[in-house]
Amino acid sequence: MKKIFSLLLKTIVLFGLGYYIFHDIEVSLLLPALNSYSLFWLSVSILSVIGSDFVLALRWRSLSQNSCSLQASFESIVFSVLTNTLLPAKLGEVAKLFYLKKLYNTKLSHGFSLMLTERFFDVLVLGILVVISAQIYWNDVKIQMLGWLSVFCIVTLFFLIKHPVSRKLIHWIPTTFLRKWLIRLYHHFQIVLAKKSVITLSLWSALLWFSYIFTTMLFFYAVMDLPLSFTQLFVATMVSFIAFSIPLLPAGSGTFQAGIIFILTQYGITKEEALIGSIVLQLIMVLPSSIVSLMIIQRKKLSLKELLV
Repeated sequence: MKKIFSLLLKTIVLFGLGYYIFHDIEVSLLLPALNSYSLFWLSVSILSVIGSDFVLALRWRSLSQNSCSLQASFESIVFSVLTNTLLPAKLGEVAKLFYLKKLYNTKLSHGFSLMLTERFFDVLVLGILVVISAQIYWNDVKIQMLGWLSVFCIVTLFFLIKHPVSRKLIHWIPTTFLRKWLIRLYHHFQIVLAKKSVITLSLWSALLWFSYIFTTMLFFYAVMDLPLSFTQLFVATMVSFIAFSIPLLPAGSGTFQAGIIFILTQYGITKEEALIGSIVLQLIMVLPSSIVSLMIIQRKKLSLKELLV
């Protein structure tokens, strides 16, 4: 019954998204909007996406204390993008860990702790950026306070994970296997969240998010040639990040288009321009990395089935 209700709810949401995205769309206006794009800046945007993957790989290598090579890190990053493109619910993050385990003998517990640490920093940075963009868009003190409260909760969670009381609480878990696994995870956290590591990770995360923002704002400004101010471009970029992270369909499809259409039409951009822009932007966010991953898999004479099963 629960599965049926969940499927029904998802179907209703998807139908609603589809209606919102394609309702009142003039199909004849889509191609002219696409033809106006700058191929030069589109190429720069694609290179910027690969650059972001490289920064991600450098951060993962740094986070692993160099136990994971740059090559292994980069391969796992582009493989996670490929998997997220094929599967919903952000399963690429988990697939990345199995890729490293199968090809580079990285322990799942170690990889999992690194992944959680990455996600913590990404959520923290995104939370701060969303608070700033929400203040720009709504200029509402209550929304700003709610946003900073969320950021505070994330930081508090960080200190709770590091605190020795977490180690004591693990001993109350009745399942032996789960208890031992969490103890190993706790010790991994103490290493990766050491003071020096946190500073380095913060710098890599700042560089990474700068590259994300640069790519998206460059696409809106130079590729689509939208007549928007810097603050409008920034808010539109934040909305696209949030929409892309909702794992309803692979690669955030549907929510990504709806989010960009919503914010760009608020700024006077036509729905057709917003729709075609969201499709092209999503493609350059996932296709380059996916193609690189497929080339690596082919070179290693592996199959997706071997890596995902």
